[in-house]
Amino acid sequence: MPDKLEGQVAVITGGGRGIGQAIAVALAGEGATVVVSSRNKAELDWTVAEAKGLGVDALAVVADATDRLQAHRPVEEALAQFGRVDIVVPNVGGVAGMHTSLDGGSEGFEATLLLNLTSAWWTIQSAMPAMRAARYGRIVTIGSTEALRANDGGPPGYVAAKHGLVGLTKQLAQDCGAFGITANCICPGWTNTAMVDFKKTAAHMGIAEAEARAYATDRAALGCILDPEDIAAMALMLVSPEGARITGQAISVDGGYRL
Repeated sequence: MPDKLEGQVAVITGGGRGIGQAIAVALAGEGATVVVSSRNKAELDWTVAEAKGLGVDALAVVADATDRLQAHRPVEEALAQFGRVDIVVPNVGGVAGMHTSLDGGSEGFEATLLLNLTSAWWTIQSAMPAMRAARYGRIVTIGSTEALRANDGGPPGYVAAKHGLVGLTKQLAQDCGAFGITANCICPGWTNTAMVDFKKTAAHMGIAEAEARAYATDRAALGCILDPEDIAAMALMLVSPEGARITGQAISVDGGYRL
């Protein structure tokens, strides 16, 4: 039986580590050629080696997703090298400078919007002409539990950006469905990645590190912190034939966080 994604090309930004890396490896495991991007070549090379070890082609593209011109580079390289783009996962995200609703600062707020929302739009935008021409495409954005609710002391730029990402995903699904393109947003809970630093979280919350970790696990029905592979499994389902009729959805993969 052929792999589910054989012959398809996937572009994953932030593919050098964490959730992006896990998604790239999962898609490669089902036969997809993967193009991964980030600012760190060493991390990308590890992902590429893992993908090639699964018997598929892979390409690393060093690019800053928050730079308008560089953000288009992964898709452009995918089209130049492989002639198509079937799957786009704009995975880059995080908090670019701490800020709160009360401090009145704007620099961190704007940088965080750019990192999480605008960068995703730039990557998706660059792939849209090829997807429309092929009348096929799978877009998977990476939101957060904070894409669906407010959070205690959460940086407002991050919460706003992730809410915006859900709105963008729904509008893409509406506008692009006639071209055979689906768009869905995965909303992870606390996940074991470099972005989740419980020491920093504890300091921000004014509590001990153990308390910060307990804060995360105690609010999940399953009492767990996720692994990147948990998110990758959902991404794989959404871009596989089994996910062909799922679009415009914000899907929580969070262990039942704050039900």
